[in-house]
Amino acid sequence: MEQERRRRSTGKVDRLPPELKDTVEQMLLTGCTYKEIVAFLKANGEEMSQMAICTYARKYLATVEMINVAQNNFSMLMDEMNRYPDLDTSEALIRLASHHVLNALTNVDEEQMKEVPIEKLIKETNGLIRAAAYKKRIEVQNKENYEAGLEAVQSMVFETMAKDDPELYHRVSAYLNKKKSEGMEG
Repeated sequence: MEQERRRRSTGKVDRLPPELKDTVEQMLLTGCTYKEIVAFLKANGEEMSQMAICTYARKYLATVEMINVAQNNFSMLMDEMNRYPDLDTSEALIRLASHHVLNALTNVDEEQMKEVPIEKLIKETNGLIRAAAYKKRIEVQNKENYEAGLEAVQSMVFETMAKDDPELYHRVSAYLNKKKSEGMEG
C-alpha cells in the first residue's frame, strides 16, 4: 500500500481547492488557453506554471475522451437493444465489438497490417468466434430446455385430461392430429 501511494503522484492542479480545480477543468473543456488558466489561478491566489496546466490537461482530457468513448459505445449498445428488442445483451456486445473490429480493419493500411503479429490477429479473431459459438450453444441449449419443458407440461395436461375428461381428450387429440396431417399436406 505504501509503495502504491508513492507511485501515484498528484500534480499541482490536483492539489487545488475543489472549486478552483472544477473551474480549471471547465476552462480546459471550453478551450481556454493555458495562459488564461494561469492568469485565472493567479487572480485567485494560486501560482502555477503553464507546464503544470499542460501536464494536467493531457491527463484530464484523455480521461474525458475515454469517458466519451465509453458513453458512445454504451449508447450504440442501447440503440441496438432498442432496435431489436429480442436481442440479448451478449449478442448486442458481439455486434458492437464486430462493428469496431471491422471498422478498424477497413481503416488499416497494408503497412500497418504488416506490423501486427499474425498470432495476435488469430487470437483476437478466435476470441470473437468463441464468443459467438458459445452464445449459439447457449441458445440451442435454452431452446432444447424450453421444448423439453413444454413437452412435459403437454404430457401432464393430456394425462390429466385423459383421466378427468376422456371425451375432451379424444376431441382435442383428434383435432391436433387433423391439423398435423393438414400441415404435412399443405
